[in-house]
Amino acid sequence: MLPLVIIALIVNVFVVAGLAYGISKRREPAIHMKVMTTCFIVDLVNVILVELENWLRTREGASKGAVQAAGESIWNDPLSLLSFHIVVSVISIICYIIAIRTGRRLFRTGEGRSIHRANALVFVVARLASFVTSFMVSWPKICGS
Repeated sequence: MLPLVIIALIVNVFVVAGLAYGISKRREPAIHMKVMTTCFIVDLVNVILVELENWLRTREGASKGAVQAAGESIWNDPLSLLSFHIVVSVISIICYIIAIRTGRRLFRTGEGRSIHRANALVFVVARLASFVTSFMVSWPKICGS
């Protein structure tokens, strides 16, 4: 069986591919909204998967779970790669929520396109940064160091 960290990275690749597909379907709202919402849900499940992986390591003798490690990383070393990854990941989740709210409003009323687009730009940059740094942060776990 693959370690959960590798499964989480594979899911991450599929989510980013799904986001690219969803963005390409932005002129077809029914498809765009379903794909982007699905990507959001899968991303949240992936966060739970990462926490589960860390929880399992904690039970095997590691000292802390992902959320606790994230909080300590930001507090102790705010300029680290892990801290940057955490910040852009949280920004991505916030942007998902904003996108869902503004996208539904745009679909129902036709209003808010500029806010939705501006949020999309921030989201794409943050999500791509999260994607790249997820591999960088996970590499030591994969290599066993």
